[in-house]
Amino acid sequence: MLDVILAYRGEAQTTAAWLICLAALKWGGGPERAIALIWLAVFELGHRGYHLLWNPIFQVDRFDTYHAMQDLVVLLGFVMVALRANRMYPLWIAAFQLIAFSAHLARGIADQITPIAYAALVIGPSYFQLGLIAGGLALHMRRVRKSGPYRDWTQGSGNVGWQAFLSMPGRRA
Repeated sequence: MLDVILAYRGEAQTTAAWLICLAALKWGGGPERAIALIWLAVFELGHRGYHLLWNPIFQVDRFDTYHAMQDLVVLLGFVMVALRANRMYPLWIAAFQLIAFSAHLARGIADQITPIAYAALVIGPSYFQLGLIAGGLALHMRRVRKSGPYRDWTQGSGNVGWQAFLSMPGRRA
């Protein structure tokens, strides 16, 4: 049974990511939607397109420039959301992304890092991130059901630009 789980872990993670992100887009507030959009745009659509067109596998035996840049873009997006969100869990999601990006830096600096350690540090945080997105969405939905609508973004951020797009209608920014 464990062999089957390990053999299809990539497909299972992709399916879970789509389900969680689509649920966040439907029922989430601004931060949940922003995180889901970043995840889907970069990790699911951009990543799959890259692998279909150019390189079919993640290069663990050397520094992988594409995946390092991808993780940097996602890190910047998650940090922007985390600093403005009126929630705590986006900080954890950004922290796990920092681990993934740091693994690329370590691989670029030191050739002594084993391929399995590199792969574990780049891929492993995404499982925790998906769990945090799902948990954050569940807590958001519970809070809305229990207490009604609440602010998506911190006071100082205002309701401008992409935050206005991501905020639900009728909610205070």
